[in-house]
Amino acid sequence: MARHHRAEAACDAQQRRRTLFDIDLRPPTQSARRRPLAHRRAPTSGSGINQVEYRRIGNDSTVRISPWRGDASTAQVVAVRGPAPDNATVLTLLELLGNRDVTTVLTAALSPDDQRPFTAAGFTPLEHLTLMHRPLQPEEPTPPSRSPHRLSRIGRRRLSDTLDADTDAFSSFSPFWRFDSAAYAEACEATDLSRQRCVRIDGRVVAYAIAGRSSTSGFVQRLAVRPGYESLGIGSALLADAISWLDRAGARDVWVNTQPDNDRARLLYQRHGFAERAGGLVVLRHDTVR
Repeated sequence: MARHHRAEAACDAQQRRRTLFDIDLRPPTQSARRRPLAHRRAPTSGSGINQVEYRRIGNDSTVRISPWRGDASTAQVVAVRGPAPDNATVLTLLELLGNRDVTTVLTAALSPDDQRPFTAAGFTPLEHLTLMHRPLQPEEPTPPSRSPHRLSRIGRRRLSDTLDADTDAFSSFSPFWRFDSAAYAEACEATDLSRQRCVRIDGRVVAYAIAGRSSTSGFVQRLAVRPGYESLGIGSALLADAISWLDRAGARDVWVNTQPDNDRARLLYQRHGFAERAGGLVVLRHDTVR
């Protein structure tokens, strides 16, 4: 019985590892679960990366390869199945992408251990992220939010307004953090269960959140509040709703990342029980000179 529990725990940890560091890259969002690998085989040469592709390479790692914000010469790569890429796998991946005329490669947000084979291949840091975590206690259900702000589903009708709110919210940060419709869709598909909620004032989306659960791990994948609407409790209401939903959905803990210099976001997460994890995460970049 003990052996069974250890195996189950190891499997759960591997799932959390794969999902955690795949979430929030744009902040990103990656999963192979909805599109079978056989249906998304990639071309073998030239043309860059024009759509999301899945490839099994190296040490039997399956990686998700996608164009970065529509640029076919820049690829985002994320391990979604199997073992984490090793040195040989990363070199094989770079060769494959080089043959496809890809000149820039970006990783997901990686832990210190997962960074090593990439840095050995010449990748350098692009963006540092603060990683935060809070446990959920089954015997102590998270109380529902008592906020006066009404939360609504986003849906297709409000997507454009939601992305406009996102642009405003992250306008003071580097372009890396900007979200587009493709990144939004990927975020919603990245986990087994997903929840999207927004707050509207005078018919306009002023804030929204995306939360997801895979296995027993929960993720706050995106939380954005338009400038001018902070300090009204809107972000807190969205975060409390996300945590409460994840608790009801069976998550045992919740993960989120943010910019190291985003003090307002860090304080918000701390008020809701999150604590920083040592080491954080780093997105790496590799440029090929031809």
